[in-house]
Amino acid sequence: MKQRSLEVRVGALILVAFALLGVFVVVMGGVSFEPTYTVYVSFQNPGGLVEGAPVRISGVRVGRVDSLEFRGGLDRRAGEPDSIIRAVAKIERRYQSSIHDNARWFVTAQGVLGEMFLAVDPGSPDRPVLQDGAVVRGISPPRLDLLLSESYELLHGAYRAFTENEQKIAETFDGLHRTLGASGDFLEKNGPRLTRVVENAETLSVEAQATLKAARERYVDGAQVTRIMNDVERSANVMSQNLAPIVADSRVVLGDAKRLTQALTKDEQLARYDAATRDLAEAAKGARTLTNDAQQLVTRVKSGQGTAGALLADEALYDDISELVRDLKHNPWKILWKQ
Repeated sequence: MKQRSLEVRVGALILVAFALLGVFVVVMGGVSFEPTYTVYVSFQNPGGLVEGAPVRISGVRVGRVDSLEFRGGLDRRAGEPDSIIRAVAKIERRYQSSIHDNARWFVTAQGVLGEMFLAVDPGSPDRPVLQDGAVVRGISPPRLDLLLSESYELLHGAYRAFTENEQKIAETFDGLHRTLGASGDFLEKNGPRLTRVVENAETLSVEAQATLKAARERYVDGAQVTRIMNDVERSANVMSQNLAPIVADSRVVLGDAKRLTQALTKDEQLARYDAATRDLAEAAKGARTLTNDAQQLVTRVKSGQGTAGALLADEALYDDISELVRDLKHNPWKILWKQ
């Protein structure tokens, strides 16, 4: 009975040890029995992220990376990010309300050499909550190996360029040394001249400032310029006040001119103009005929033809008529009395 009791005690002790070991593994491994939901995070290169890595928000563990899937060459759904690696993140459902659809997902480490984990920036509170099964794009961590490789290639290329052009570089430095030496000698020899040049430039600057100040006082801030600007402003005000009536009167005048033009260009009025033009042409023709007849009459009178011509051409007859008129002036009774 004692032997059997000892065996039972040893078995119970072993069971308690296994139970404590299981609890220790659960506690240290961060195993949670909370309900979870899934988010698929796509990466081009997740760096050192591994399966089982924790998912943290502001340092607080909210889930774990369940698995990493290789997606290269697989068909993708419409709108799904184009990536090679997909991390399947299992997040406790109690934190779902804190993660929004504009959350950022990136891989980082705890310290310089610490454990890699998937960090989550929750996003804006006014955005919708990220749903179960959502596919998001993650921010791939910088690749130190690629950076070191490129830095090595850059340094190697610089070393080769330096060794292949060593003579040219030496000649360049020699030329630069000579140039700096010549510049120093020039400055040493022409120091007083350069000082005078600087002083003259300073004097010129002071005079230019004074000139600009005087010009501003006279042509910008002067009383005459102010009066001119005030006159221009008053003229503009008067024009703005009278412009509308002038435009209205101009429109009335243009309307009257338009109506007058329309009235003068009617068919009846044009017919009257045509008849008046024909009458004027006939009158001008008659006037030309009368002018020709008068010219012929004057020509005949001048040549002594006809009664008027003979009267003007016969001087004796002109003298008799003159004598008769003179006698009648002295003896007017002879018109009524005949001897």
